[in-house]
Amino acid sequence: MAALQTVQKIGPVLDLFTVARPEWGVSEVSAAIGVPRSSAHALLASLVDIGLLQCRSRGRYRIGWRIVELNETLQGTVDVKTCAATILASLSERFGETTHLAIMERYRVMYVDKVVGNQVINVSGARIGAHLDAHCSAVGKALLAHRHPGEIERNLLNAPLKRYTASTITNPAELTRELKAVLRHGCAFDTGEAVADVNCVAAPIRDEMGVVVAAISITAPANRFVAAQQEFRRAVIAAAGAVTKSLSESVAGESVGDTQVSTLHAIAG
Repeated sequence: MAALQTVQKIGPVLDLFTVARPEWGVSEVSAAIGVPRSSAHALLASLVDIGLLQCRSRGRYRIGWRIVELNETLQGTVDVKTCAATILASLSERFGETTHLAIMERYRVMYVDKVVGNQVINVSGARIGAHLDAHCSAVGKALLAHRHPGEIERNLLNAPLKRYTASTITNPAELTRELKAVLRHGCAFDTGEAVADVNCVAAPIRDEMGVVVAAISITAPANRFVAAQQEFRRAVIAAAGAVTKSLSESVAGESVGDTQVSTLHAIAG
């Protein structure tokens, strides 16, 4: 039991290390995760031992090089990011808008890839590696809609939903209705819910077993988005289907590149 409790604390410790704050001390970690200083020190020392953290001068800790090794291992496998890359770029090129690829990590969205649009007035979009609450984004709602309602209740609706703009859905019943609509329509919308005057549409990507593992989206300023909303919707659903096919066929041993060439026609209009 003690070992399990230790493992459960590792995630919150690693979550502390961000681009904005890459370095932490023992006392700071202790206060941030609510454990005694001795426990925080033991956790940090264990993470240093396995290379996930490194101890700098004056007892300060940073992310360790083992993370880089693990990332290289991940990149060396055929994953959804690899399968989506060409399709993500093609979708952005077609409309000149920013496109994103995102996954769900502990009921928060993590952006794993993006292509910035080429419009004069453009949306730069979320930084790769950034996290965002799922309830206020199109990719988040596309992913949430395919989770069990009981899991959503336990992991998302057990605390107040944060408001980002005047349009953010913060009522649990309203969010539940929204997620049911996502299932009916096959896509999710963000109408200025994360960033005012920025709209988005996203569709889910499935693995070879039919499980939703990621979502792909188009993001644009609200004035351009509204005018092309239905075209964006059709294109993003087709793109998600193309990535799903690419992902499934890559697992079956077929060439990702060949699969993408054959499916790009689905989003070419």
